[in-house]
Amino acid sequence: MRRFLARCTALLWRGHAERELEREVAAHLALMEEDFARRGMTAPEARLAARRAYGGVDLAKELHRDARSFVWLEQAARDVRHAVRSLGRTPGFALLAILTLALGVGVNTTLFTAYNAVALRPLPVAYPDRVVRLERWFESRSAGTIQYYFSLPEYQYAREHGTVFSALMAGTASIGVAARMDGTAEPEKLLGQLVTANYFSGLGVAAELGRTFLPEEDGTPGGNPVMVISHALWQQRFEGSPGVLGRVIQMNGTGYAVIGVAAKNFGSAAVDDPITQFWAPVSMREQLAGKDMQVQILGRMKDAVPVSRAEAETSLLVRQFGRTFEAKDRTTAVTLQHTSLMGNTEDIRFKAVVAGVMMLVGLVLLVACANIANMMLARGAGRQREIGVRLALGAGRGRMVRHLLTESFLLSFAGGLAGLVLSTWSSRLLSVALSRMLTGTPAAAAGFTLDLSVDARVFGYAMALSLAAGLFFGLAPALQFTRPDLSLALKEEGSSFGRQLTKSRLRGLLVGGQVAISMLLLITAGLLLRGLLRSHDADPGFETRGLFLMTADFGGKPAEGRARVVNQLRTRPELKFVALGSFPMMGTWTPPIVVPRGAATQPLRGRTLASYADEGYLATVGIPLLRGRGFTPQEVRTNAAVAVVSESAARRFWQDGDALGKRFDLDLDFRGTMKSFEVVGVVKDVRFANLTRVDPAHVYLTPKPGDFPGIVVRAEGDPRRAAEAIRAGVATLDRNMPASLWLTSVEDGPMLRERTQAGLCAALSSILAGLALVLAGVGIYGVMSYLVSRRVKEIGVRMALGASAGGVLRSVVLQSLRPVILGMAAGIAGAAGISSLLHTTLVFPGSTDVLYGVAFYDPATFLGLGSFLVLVAALASFIPARRAIRVDPMTALRCE
Repeated sequence: MRRFLARCTALLWRGHAERELEREVAAHLALMEEDFARRGMTAPEARLAARRAYGGVDLAKELHRDARSFVWLEQAARDVRHAVRSLGRTPGFALLAILTLALGVGVNTTLFTAYNAVALRPLPVAYPDRVVRLERWFESRSAGTIQYYFSLPEYQYAREHGTVFSALMAGTASIGVAARMDGTAEPEKLLGQLVTANYFSGLGVAAELGRTFLPEEDGTPGGNPVMVISHALWQQRFEGSPGVLGRVIQMNGTGYAVIGVAAKNFGSAAVDDPITQFWAPVSMREQLAGKDMQVQILGRMKDAVPVSRAEAETSLLVRQFGRTFEAKDRTTAVTLQHTSLMGNTEDIRFKAVVAGVMMLVGLVLLVACANIANMMLARGAGRQREIGVRLALGAGRGRMVRHLLTESFLLSFAGGLAGLVLSTWSSRLLSVALSRMLTGTPAAAAGFTLDLSVDARVFGYAMALSLAAGLFFGLAPALQFTRPDLSLALKEEGSSFGRQLTKSRLRGLLVGGQVAISMLLLITAGLLLRGLLRSHDADPGFETRGLFLMTADFGGKPAEGRARVVNQLRTRPELKFVALGSFPMMGTWTPPIVVPRGAATQPLRGRTLASYADEGYLATVGIPLLRGRGFTPQEVRTNAAVAVVSESAARRFWQDGDALGKRFDLDLDFRGTMKSFEVVGVVKDVRFANLTRVDPAHVYLTPKPGDFPGIVVRAEGDPRRAAEAIRAGVATLDRNMPASLWLTSVEDGPMLRERTQAGLCAALSSILAGLALVLAGVGIYGVMSYLVSRRVKEIGVRMALGASAGGVLRSVVLQSLRPVILGMAAGIAGAAGISSLLHTTLVFPGSTDVLYGVAFYDPATFLGLGSFLVLVAALASFIPARRAIRVDPMTALRCE
């Protein structure tokens, strides 16, 4: 410990330690001189004898410094100082390397900032690492958000009998309610949750104003009409006034007293909706959500309880409760999922999308690193004599590798900081674009914003990425140039330790890698852009203009309320057709289908798209009937086992295409229980599941009573007048219903969303491809400029011996295009592989075709972009080669 403290003291007060060392050495030499003088030597003889007896003074000082200090730290400091001076002598190289790395790090950090805001940022609660969400697993293997829903009795049973949680809280998903802020205003829609009384206290969230719920407010149903409002609603509707406490807000005919305002940064903890404007106790469920309310359960684990034990106990409790009644789908297990700000981010599909996008932007950084590595190789070749001298004088190879890597890490650190600044700017632009996209949506009305600010996690990611990049582009040159033939290193300036610069395999590999990645991104962007162009001309197969989709809060008896609305809307002259059924391009499902093919033949098995429709649905949407008939009102009322199939389904499942009167089986609940249907009609193929492709197989079924998801309306004449008629018709039945009304046209809703997604994919891939192309072009240009400058003597000799300028130019350009051609071939192969992988996903009927039918081997895209990249590489090589052949041969030879 004394030695360590002494080293720390010497490090902090180095000047004082040096002065003490000088005095000590001088005193020691003086004593030795006196001793030799007493022996009869003269003063000069005594001084010389003392120095001979003491040994090397400088060596003794170095040994003393090594003993009193941290050697590695001092060497690192010297390396940093030398790296700063070395980079300062080549500011152009340093600036280009920093800017190149800043582009790669900035793009990656921007994407990580968005991922951090969505998936990694924890709930703003006390000790969020101990808060978990319960997720159940069904016997039928059904998956999705249904895994997070439990009945209220299940929650109460687990809360009463559990021992692993210090608190167990429950809350519904966000529900839309028609509310009046004062008695005279028109109702407006508020999004809220019903929660247990311990919801806020269990999460450790205090009210910013007032209080949260008390335990007794979980009591008798309908007896506690109180509410806590969000901070955003408080600011938007009540201007942040403390007088909001005690205000009464009318919701569904009941007045709710505001007892508190939630903390500013706290929102919904629901897995499928981050927007909440108010919270009410579950005792008000009959007034706001109906009796059959389902909740999501959150738990705060006790400190000493492991996750495995908590999962085992919770699974046992839920299964025990399940034995008290006959469940449609039994629960086999319950797992605990860590919470995040934006709900479930552990879904494998979400992770796959994030991984794919991260890989794409990572390729840009890889191109940037290859670019800098090439520049480092060129720069290192110019310093080969300096490195050879250092090695010849006794510097170890490890010491020289550390010395060269210091320069790389210094560049990477500066590039990382610049990339972080660039990421901050681009994140602000992304935030503005996101706000504009949400304009007019419930999220914007509720004050939802995505925090894309830089936190410690983002900063750490940017720095780690920068250091990894520094190691990537700095290690190979450092290892190559510290393994020399010393005699050649000290004699030759035009070779790389015995190997000609123009034949560097590593340099060719790096150039080829840049070109391969650029080619991959270019082709991907080209295919997506062609898909974007096709999306604007994609015909869904039915008339979308004047087609509206709507749903609303239809009250405690949704089926009856929906029927009243349909009957009311059918009396409006502005509306041509009104029907009940599934919404086009807004989700469907793909049940297993089994088609019998005779006693001697195995039945045909597969998947098909399915949706619900009533007797007027096909005419309302505009799907032409080709053969047979549609549904009758009697079949719809009785949920008859009949179906209408698309012509693609008829061709696929019945080879002759004659499906009328044929039967097939569907597993509607995905539990292996098959139900037989008879085909009564065949309709034209349409793009119902999504706009990207025609449905490969589709069946339309009559629904069970009360299963209709929404209302489809066909306008007569002006669509704007039709929308006003819909709102007026709904208000005629219930003046509170317009507040919960969701109404959109197919053109402004699902079709716009589909085309916007195609545009975003194309824009992102185009930006990445453009960055990669620029970096590759700059890299090729830089390398060729350096190589041509090193070949001035060779070019001068060739020109002096009679070689033509065109021949020399052609030789240089063709030589530089060799790694480009190889890299281009590798990039084309990679792009073909990715495109083929995308097309294999289309085997599933509900998959989205992001290319809108563009073939994965599209010749126009592959050949056109390949030629374009070759042209860029040729120009990058041509310019420095043309500059070199303009040099007078005698001047070139004289300069050498």
